[in-house]
Amino acid sequence: MTPAPRIEQRWTCIAAADQTALSAQLSSYFSEAGTYFAVFEFPDIDRPYEEVATRDGYFAQLMGKRAATHINNCLAHIQPEKIILLGLSGIAETYVRAILPAQKLVAVNNEAELLALPFVTGVSEPLRCKASQAIQGLIAAKNAKRPLTFSEDAPDLPSQQLNGKKGLVLIENSADVGEVSIANYAASIDADVVLVEPVEREQLQSLAQRLQAWATDRSSPALGEVKKKVTSRIKGLDFSGYGFATFFTAGLPYGLILKNVVPFTHVLNGPYCGVFITNAIVEEAAPTPVGSAIVFSPKHFASDEVKDVGRQLDQNNFIVTELVGPEATNDNLHDYGSHFPYDLLHICSHGGETDGYFVKQEFKDRNGDAHTIEYFEIVSWSLEHTTSPDKVLVTRKMIYTTFDGIPWIERPLKLHPRYVGDDMLQALREEDETLKRTPVNVPIALSCHIACHESFHQGNFEHLAAYSHPIIFNNSCSSSHELAAGFLSAGARCYLATLWNVGNETATKAALAFYGSALSDGKVLPAFSEMLRSITTDPYRNIYILWGLHFTSLVRPPAKSDDNIIAGLAANYSIWIKKLTTARDDEVKRNTIPIVRFLISEIRRRLSPERLAQIFASNGVEEPAEVERSGAVGEEPEPRELIVTKEVDPHKQESGAS
Repeated sequence: MTPAPRIEQRWTCIAAADQTALSAQLSSYFSEAGTYFAVFEFPDIDRPYEEVATRDGYFAQLMGKRAATHINNCLAHIQPEKIILLGLSGIAETYVRAILPAQKLVAVNNEAELLALPFVTGVSEPLRCKASQAIQGLIAAKNAKRPLTFSEDAPDLPSQQLNGKKGLVLIENSADVGEVSIANYAASIDADVVLVEPVEREQLQSLAQRLQAWATDRSSPALGEVKKKVTSRIKGLDFSGYGFATFFTAGLPYGLILKNVVPFTHVLNGPYCGVFITNAIVEEAAPTPVGSAIVFSPKHFASDEVKDVGRQLDQNNFIVTELVGPEATNDNLHDYGSHFPYDLLHICSHGGETDGYFVKQEFKDRNGDAHTIEYFEIVSWSLEHTTSPDKVLVTRKMIYTTFDGIPWIERPLKLHPRYVGDDMLQALREEDETLKRTPVNVPIALSCHIACHESFHQGNFEHLAAYSHPIIFNNSCSSSHELAAGFLSAGARCYLATLWNVGNETATKAALAFYGSALSDGKVLPAFSEMLRSITTDPYRNIYILWGLHFTSLVRPPAKSDDNIIAGLAANYSIWIKKLTTARDDEVKRNTIPIVRFLISEIRRRLSPERLAQIFASNGVEEPAEVERSGAVGEEPEPRELIVTKEVDPHKQESGAS
């Protein structure tokens, strides 16, 4: 199977979201075999960077900071000599220049400036294509090792470029900068490429419910629409000659429909594709395992999975942290999942979509104009990280349905000035005890949950495993869909999940088959295929899906040791204590305190005073002091939803509840 490529380290690129053609032209100058040229998409931002976000444009600033942070973390691993800022607006540049060294940055805003770059010399005759076919042109140019140029009288290029190579990459092509990253990746692994029509994620809102209905009754027509979307995109393709295929998709389960005839992987297509691909390659370039695994299960059902998986990992030199039974709390999943160093997280629980409330909320924007937003609200809670034992921490996830009577899928906010969206989000964050919440006692589309001992977690991670990129095996029911998006955007390099509800016996058998193979030869995709072959009866045949790249490894630690865990905790403490002591934003400080407390607790639990001093000295930080506990963790919004975390008094009756 084709190995992971190298990453081009002389040059890399951060491109504005509307610069597909120019980023494709730039990429065509980097065609070295087995080398990936990284292009990172930066979102369209209309508010400049400020260290302390203001109310006006608050969420735009959060989006810009998040994108800049993800990209900066990638660049810290690549260490490129130069970083091209391609078509970035002055506002977007403020986010990049706030965290990247100025001497490495090269601004390029048009073709003339691109052609003046030092590597554009002595190259062969350009390949011509239409600007509207920039992705097709880039793939053809990479195959021919020629630079790309655009001409509207150029001949049309095919959407399939098949040359009998070992692997196949299928791209749902929206002609975005993200697809430039994917085309660069396909060229770096020397794969055949097929471009197909894009699928809007909104069209897949009912996917989880359709799959469950079909799994329950195979005569149900519920799968028909999904199957039609897949088959219309792969018509005429013969996969049998390929060693593997990877589908860059908005969420279609190609492997299920194709019955996994060859090893298949899936990757969520979107603006963070460049970040995801880069992180996956970086992890493979130096696969030094932490030697740490987490097994999470509230044990709400009888199963040997936790015991058997834990034993299997322990016998293969992993230090296993068991968050089981009463320890499987919402807070523990979030704290250990986010801030503890680990290579692998295995989840054995209930999951899938969940119920909640329907809410109709009115608000006035800053001009006094009234608006109405309708949404579903998913509520989870936890008892820790609060300022008082009389309070609980409540997380509300809002899934929008309409705005002023217009379906959210039609993007109604585009009809209004930007401040209307800012004011809407601010109104949703504020407490309003007069709101009426109508219970919805059926699974809500686009909701998700992982059952915990006392409540449930909604997959709202900002990062994983102390800013590394672990493998996640979520062996709960219907654990793909929205949970896949959450874990992958938070940094998972590989996510194994179920497409519908799975039985206990099948789940245990599948997990043991996967780990038995993966820990033997170190490769995830062959182990995933072995796991699928171990499931021979309906309704569970082809129930699993793998989100990730084909070369992903699960490396067995050479010996059992907690040295890397301790070092990772110390390094992570250094990051967070610096943030706590230097942040100017009070909310950032409040959100950071529980993280520092968690890291202090884990470090001290594992170390004698003498070893503690040694570890901190080697990491260049001082021994941590106790920090007063205060505050609650806030979360950033997702594009179609808002997640708000606040303390509430559980004894106080909400007058608006119904």
